[in-house]
Amino acid sequence: MYVRRNIRPSLILWFCWKEVIFFIALSSIVYWLYSHMHCQWLAVPFLPVGTIGTAVAFYIGFKNNSSYERLWEGRKIWASITNLSRYWGMLVSAIHDDEISPTVLTSIKQRLIRRQLDWCNVLRLQLRQTADYWNPERLPPEAQLMRAVGLSGEPQLDYKRYLADTVQLSDRPKLQVNSNPASALLQIQLEDILQLNRENQLPDLQTEQMANVINECIKEQGSCERIKTFPFPRQYAYFSGVYVWIFLLLLPFSLLSELPKSGAVPDWMMVPFSTLLSWIFLTMEQVGDTSEDPFSMSLNDVPITAICRNIEIELLEMLGETELPPKVLPTADILL
Repeated sequence: MYVRRNIRPSLILWFCWKEVIFFIALSSIVYWLYSHMHCQWLAVPFLPVGTIGTAVAFYIGFKNNSSYERLWEGRKIWASITNLSRYWGMLVSAIHDDEISPTVLTSIKQRLIRRQLDWCNVLRLQLRQTADYWNPERLPPEAQLMRAVGLSGEPQLDYKRYLADTVQLSDRPKLQVNSNPASALLQIQLEDILQLNRENQLPDLQTEQMANVINECIKEQGSCERIKTFPFPRQYAYFSGVYVWIFLLLLPFSLLSELPKSGAVPDWMMVPFSTLLSWIFLTMEQVGDTSEDPFSMSLNDVPITAICRNIEIELLEMLGETELPPKVLPTADILL
């Protein structure tokens, strides 16, 4: 997630400098052929091109609205996961039984809370282990930017390391043979509280409340997987780019004879005007592209690493621990 209020001009140029140079060259060549080589046949009526531009603008608006909905839904899901984790921590902290020794009770609380933390982080890593930025053919400028500021990482390797080194020892054997470790953790959590209930270490009411939290976590995980495994429909994303480029390639030809009609500006001004209009449409198209997958570990995704760290800090505080991990801070104005 980009956290700076104003986007740096250098960042804007990072994504579009090649295209801007292309548009300047295209409009300059078209103007030179029309004005100096007297190729009057190059001029295209503005009306049909303007009609295409209007249609393209509506199409991009639809695409960007849909992309934003995916991004915002991803953020709402992780806000819900944060609240569920807090509630889980409160329920676990409230466990009390005079017949259980303080050592055993502390062990139970730590086990249940740390498993919730493991679930949040494993889910995060599962969503990101197939990050789109890992594919250099998709959004190369964004992939290069993330690598340049040291935020690309190796999501698949981080995922394997977490399962091997960080997950609680008692849970690792079951996760190694499961195709969905995050879901397996919730199953282990449910079995654990039911076992505590059978051993009369957890009251029925508290067991039911905790089971409801696990059920809600399952729903939120399913929502994350739905967004991740069902990409933005290609028929909308692909043809949006096609229509934009058709319009941008026709634009300088339509401005050749249109600007001189006003008499207010010299005819060579079609070069900067054409370049500016092309940049605007291209940027609108790129904004939609970078918002399609909110869990892609990219510039505009949901900062689930920072969210998981905040959850970890809050839940460890509920356990009474004082040595807490630091909050995740933005790097180059990017918060992951």
